[in-house]
Amino acid sequence: MSYINIEARLRTALVTLILDEYSLLESVQLPLPASERVIANQLAWRLRTEYERSWDVDVEYNRVGHGSVGTAAARNQPDPTTRPVDISIHHRGRTGRNDNLMVLELKTHGVPDLPAEVARLEKTQQQYGYQHAVLLDLGITQGSGEDEAPVVLQPSWLWLPGVKTLSPVFDEESARQLSFDGWQARKGRTAAFIASQAAGRD
Repeated sequence: MSYINIEARLRTALVTLILDEYSLLESVQLPLPASERVIANQLAWRLRTEYERSWDVDVEYNRVGHGSVGTAAARNQPDPTTRPVDISIHHRGRTGRNDNLMVLELKTHGVPDLPAEVARLEKTQQQYGYQHAVLLDLGITQGSGEDEAPVVLQPSWLWLPGVKTLSPVFDEESARQLSFDGWQARKGRTAAFIASQAAGRD
């Protein structure tokens, strides 16, 4: 499958994530934020739709018995490159390029150690023969104006093999509009829920 095709599917999944799950993304700025694992799970559900069951889409896939450290054991390993990546698109239990399409590591608001994250992705990609590896930073920040969503996403990504720097997924204006649309959709769902609850009490 071509890089352009895979990129387009990931971009579509990301758009639907922002529109459908803005309240989850908004919570990243709260004192008790949603974890990256929860957000990765929501993104994986949307990627599953994009691949129409032709590939398995898994969150923190456990490769015990397939030459890797499993999720629980990996947390105790001193080497951060052994931790499972957030999302795998593959055929479970198989190695090689024909059965391993993409791995994705998700960050919500910045990548503190970019070289370490790239090294981890490269190691996973090489070990199992993944065709593509992606580091996706959602770039979640606080909104800055009254006419802006309270939380703005400026996603950027890095694709391997390739240039090891992050580049924007959307232009700045499109990203701000998408964040605004997600916020408006969330407000509409909240209003509809409140109205339905009020109607139930009558």
